[in-house]
Amino acid sequence: MLTELDETLHHQGPLTFEHVLTTDHRFYDRQLMGGFSPDGNAAFLAGITYFKNMNVVEGFVIAQSHSRTQYNIRLTKQLRPMPMSKDASIGPLHLEIIEAFKHLRYVLEGGDYPVALDINFHNLLQPRLEKPHFSRLDGRVTTDYLRYNQIGRLSGRIDIDGERFDAREWFGWRDHSWGVRPGVGGFEPMTGTRVGGGVASASRTNGKGMFLLHQGFSNGREAGSFQVIEDGDGQRIYTEGEACIIGGEEAAVTAIDHEIVFKPGTRVFDHTTVHLGLSNGAAWELKSKAIGRPWVYRGAGYEGGFNDGQGQGVWRSDKLLMEVDTYDVSDPELVVFPDGSTGYPKHREQLSTCTINGVAGHAYSPMFVIGDHPRWNLTGR
Repeated sequence: MLTELDETLHHQGPLTFEHVLTTDHRFYDRQLMGGFSPDGNAAFLAGITYFKNMNVVEGFVIAQSHSRTQYNIRLTKQLRPMPMSKDASIGPLHLEIIEAFKHLRYVLEGGDYPVALDINFHNLLQPRLEKPHFSRLDGRVTTDYLRYNQIGRLSGRIDIDGERFDAREWFGWRDHSWGVRPGVGGFEPMTGTRVGGGVASASRTNGKGMFLLHQGFSNGREAGSFQVIEDGDGQRIYTEGEACIIGGEEAAVTAIDHEIVFKPGTRVFDHTTVHLGLSNGAAWELKSKAIGRPWVYRGAGYEGGFNDGQGQGVWRSDKLLMEVDTYDVSDPELVVFPDGSTGYPKHREQLSTCTINGVAGHAYSPMFVIGDHPRWNLTGR
């Protein structure tokens, strides 16, 4: 099938834009945006994903208020016939790309569910194209994707369970990733090696535990982002990032040293100290303090989300299917699900205040600590 995109001179292979070069069922293409109020009392995360090889489009909005409750809205339907716009929609959720890399807008229309939003993202930095993510386990490519991330300011409003929050210069972030990646596009086959912590994404460490720290940060003058991934023994397998004075030239992150202090009895950080070495010779210190509550990504469909327990990228309906539920997130780590069961999510993305070289700001701080980590006396999950 031809689409209007096929009139452009941007093909990457002998296919129309309806198809992708890989036949891996997990291939995905996702836009994601999130942000939070300065005090952490309101936060949201929204995304739309195409799974072209599964003929699925999905969307989600999750929102938290006062670190007590997470409200989840999951949307899915058949993708084809293929949309032809640079914008994306599924049901009441819309992503508008007003000016590429500079101004984007998410809208969730109000309805018979507890969240509505109209949020504009304006960039502070140019997008950061991360180094390629690739891993292979037992002869199978488990990870092969690209992602760019971006720091910005948010304006607009979000309604959460009848309470309105007006966003004025909130800290915001977004990313756009595409490729194949464990846990976000359908089932993962067993190929012999048991994965540390039972999480597919930990396959990047050849079955050992995994530590990941990814922070995007800004204080209005300085900003940047970095990632570090290590196995359970502390062996580093991935680093990347950049930082700059806003409006100035970016410098690559060349060295990362981290100190993590966990909330007692959890794998959630209370505060962190990170020292960054930059390619221009500068040394930056980033101190972060957790506020609010880490996202429970299962509410967005990750980690076996959706009511059927099959997770993302699964064909469920040719028409729009919507799921709405709430989680009790009043504990720093333990989650109470709608059926009364409890769990400890492994996909932890934390909101935080920070200081960058002593100047106060905010940061988005995903941190995964999966499997065994002798250096922190952590075993199991």
